[in-house]
Amino acid sequence: MTSDARVRPPQEDDAVSGEAAGHGGEGDRAEAAIPDRGRRERSAERPSVSLPLVPVLATLLVLLLAAAAFLWFTRPEPSAIRTAEYAQALTAARSAIVDVTSFDHLTLDDDIEQIRRVTTGDLREEAVAELEENRQQIVEAESIVNTEVIGAGVLRADGDSATVLMVIQATQQSTASQQAQVAPYRVQVELTKENDRWVLSGISGR
Repeated sequence: MTSDARVRPPQEDDAVSGEAAGHGGEGDRAEAAIPDRGRRERSAERPSVSLPLVPVLATLLVLLLAAAAFLWFTRPEPSAIRTAEYAQALTAARSAIVDVTSFDHLTLDDDIEQIRRVTTGDLREEAVAELEENRQQIVEAESIVNTEVIGAGVLRADGDSATVLMVIQATQQSTASQQAQVAPYRVQVELTKENDRWVLSGISGR
């Protein structure tokens, strides 16, 4: 008895199997490619941040060096006056302003002599002349003026001169008024160094 089924040669079976395997491989690769394509699309959607770090750091370094150079070359010059002399000028100003602006009718001669010791130049002549011209009035009114320094600071100083800004308060008593009169003043004092000692050379109101 003969069969209608045709027997395939072994070569045809191998070809069919290879073809089926080929179609199956292409399907697998297509399925595997879908997730890869999705990942690439999502990666493309993310914004990419890329900074040129080396140029940025170099620019910052240049700016820092420029700032350091500016601060170095614009630094204030060191004061020509030593710290000890600076303090001496301030102390002298505080003491001398009290001597010049304070007096007592009972000790007027001593007060005038003290003014001569702590002042120089035109200021000495003017301060002494002021008290001498008003001597009789001061004695008759029994005038007393006491001055205290409220605050003081050196504005400028070098080895031979200094400028001090001061706030002083003068208390005046006399027979003309039963109540003492208190008045604050803001003055600028000029000092000059003579014979290694600070003396007043000028007083002006501020």
